[in-house]
Amino acid sequence: MNKIKLDTGYITGTVVNQSGREVYVYKGIPYAAPPVGPLRWKPPQPAASWTGVRECSEFNIQPAQFSDPNGPGSMKSISSSEDCLYLNVLTPAQKATEKLPVMVWLHGGGLRYGNGNFPLSVNLGLPLHGVVQVNINHRLGVIGLIAHPLLSKESPQHASGNYMFLDMIAALQWVRRNIAAFGGDPHNVTIFGESGGGLKVAAIMATPLANGLFHRAIIESGGRYFDTVPLNEMEKFGGKLFHKLGVDKAKDPLAAARELPWEKIINTDQELNIEMGPEYLFMGPWQVVHDGWFLPDTLVNMFQTGWRNQVPYLVVANQGELAGPGSLIADMMIKDYLRLLTGKSTAKSRGYAAVFDQVPEGWRREGCVASHGMELHYVFGAIDDAESWAAAKGGYADSGAKSSVPTVSDTDRKVADNIETIWATFARTGNPSVKGLIDWPAWDSKTDQYLLITEPLQVKTKYTDLLKIKPDTSKWTIH
Repeated sequence: MNKIKLDTGYITGTVVNQSGREVYVYKGIPYAAPPVGPLRWKPPQPAASWTGVRECSEFNIQPAQFSDPNGPGSMKSISSSEDCLYLNVLTPAQKATEKLPVMVWLHGGGLRYGNGNFPLSVNLGLPLHGVVQVNINHRLGVIGLIAHPLLSKESPQHASGNYMFLDMIAALQWVRRNIAAFGGDPHNVTIFGESGGGLKVAAIMATPLANGLFHRAIIESGGRYFDTVPLNEMEKFGGKLFHKLGVDKAKDPLAAARELPWEKIINTDQELNIEMGPEYLFMGPWQVVHDGWFLPDTLVNMFQTGWRNQVPYLVVANQGELAGPGSLIADMMIKDYLRLLTGKSTAKSRGYAAVFDQVPEGWRREGCVASHGMELHYVFGAIDDAESWAAAKGGYADSGAKSSVPTVSDTDRKVADNIETIWATFARTGNPSVKGLIDWPAWDSKTDQYLLITEPLQVKTKYTDLLKIKPDTSKWTIH
């Protein structure tokens, strides 16, 4: 399985052995042409073919994004590139005929930061539970979301913005064409993401452009940004940016803007964010646009009316996000999830609700709560990875974590194995219930049931009562 034939050429990767089991890892596979020069702010184009065998043993540089050496987490300065349309594949398959379920990871970081190469998200937990995992990199922030009247005018669809989502669709099309060579089933694909990645999942669920490209979905901590904006509103921000860049008076403003270094565009964008006010400082103005093409209506209306891609899905919030304390409290998340869950669906495309409430034993003793992103260590099987905990500790300090690396227990390991088993089972069958482990019912307004993910797993009622939680806002920031 080390040498793979794609529709663009042959690749090789590396083999990782964990507990006597092998996972084949392929890094930095191009799924579309570099979106640079005249391809900046255009839909992704096909990747070029190559001769010989391409070695895919190193990650590509992360997508171009604003960086601040003194900033927190993903805002810190890391090498970036506008040439970013690459993905990574992790597969446990020993032969191409296995038809394993496929899980496609859409990374967090709002819509402005992050990458699909982050060590935590390329852990082997899910592949060792029998799935082929694909991590996508795509355009971000102003490079991936800008709208402008001139961009809309040149588009055959009379639309602009949403380029990062078109990248994701191109990646899903790549999966459809190529994943069978990795032992994956192209007709059994689950998209999943956390935080900004959860919003990405919801947007891909809503767009008709992704019809048939995926079959289940998992949204982790993805609320708050489900309110998309109309095209003309986003075009106004694009006009402000072109003016500040000084290209609005050029003979061909689009050509002039495409000739600028991406660093100038991103740094000028941040200058404009500062001028527009503190609400734009961290995430910027660039959001999902309902443009009549990618989204014919608002994202929420696409769910409410049943126009979305009708696939089963999970929505998950972390207890600390609802009640605090923490660096990110999003107590509106349950309200946002209910707007999705109450939308029209078929019997086979129902939503399942969950709340994650597990904290590593050492941090729980210190008073830490299950804050934003904590479930990822369990989902990706990194519970014993001290390096991943240490890297994330700064995000948990406001939630009560004091030691740099927590003590983990067999209970933590059991919760990790349970959530990986549930996620992999859902990817395989479209139903998150696991015989002998948990019977997880779909949410409906009559029973109002949800799953509490801790030890032991518990099916609880009164999900809507979570709307009444009054968060501890003594230390908080909404990102």
